[in-house]
Amino acid sequence: MKALTALSDFEHGFVTAAALAARLGDPNLAAKMLGSAGSQALDCSELNAVDKQQLQLVNQQPGMKLTGLGKHN
Repeated sequence: MKALTALSDFEHGFVTAAALAARLGDPNLAAKMLGSAGSQALDCSELNAVDKQQLQLVNQQPGMKLTGLGKHN
């Protein structure tokens, strides 16, 4: 099993922005943002519960493989 690494400051900010896009009603846009940056498989376990909840919706989009979101993830 691959060891998970902590998010860089940039990754943390970027994935938080994607969670905000999902919170504003567009999880598909958030998935496109993450996918275009090559960030579709980040470990999000260090994020807060609200962001994780939004990213669970993003993770349902095609190609998303975010981990550390809880609920069987």
